[in-house]
Amino acid sequence: MAEPTVAGPPVVNERGERLLAFHAAHASPPPRPADFALVLASRGAQVLLVRNARRGLWELPGGWIEPGEAAEQCALRELHEESGYRATTLHAQGWIGIAVATPGDGESSTGAIFGAAIDGEPAFLASDEISDAAPWPRTALPPDTSAIDAWLVARLAMRE
Repeated sequence: MAEPTVAGPPVVNERGERLLAFHAAHASPPPRPADFALVLASRGAQVLLVRNARRGLWELPGGWIEPGEAAEQCALRELHEESGYRATTLHAQGWIGIAVATPGDGESSTGAIFGAAIDGEPAFLASDEISDAAPWPRTALPPDTSAIDAWLVARLAMRE
C-alpha cells in the first residue's frame, strides 16, 4: 500500500509552492521523471543545510536535473556544488509532488529525495547562490528554514 499524501495543514514554502505528496522510495514510483533532486545529507543527528543567498533561507542542497542527467547524479553534483561535501553513501528516500506557484511553470513538479552520509571537512566556497553551509541538529533547525525542506527533515528523521 502506498504511503502517500501529506496530512495536516498544507505545507507551503516562501515561493508559494505547496507540498502535494510524499511517497517513500519503496511505496510507489513517481508518476513522471523527477524535475529536481534534494539531498538530506547527515552526519550523526545533524542535517546539512545551505543558505540560499537570493532567498535568505536555509534549504536542503539540491537543484534542477539537467538534460541527460540522472536524479542521483544531480543530487551528488548539487551536494558538492552547494556545500563542498561529497557523499559517502547515497540512497533514495522517496519523491515529492509540488504544486508550483509561478504561472507558466506548469502545474506541478516532481522531486527525487535522497539521503546521504557525509563526513570530513567540506571544501565550501560561498557563491552568488549559496552564502553558507552548516550542519544543524535535526530537531533544532533555524527558524528561517524553507517550510517544505523543514517538513522533509522532520518526516525523514522519524523514519531513521
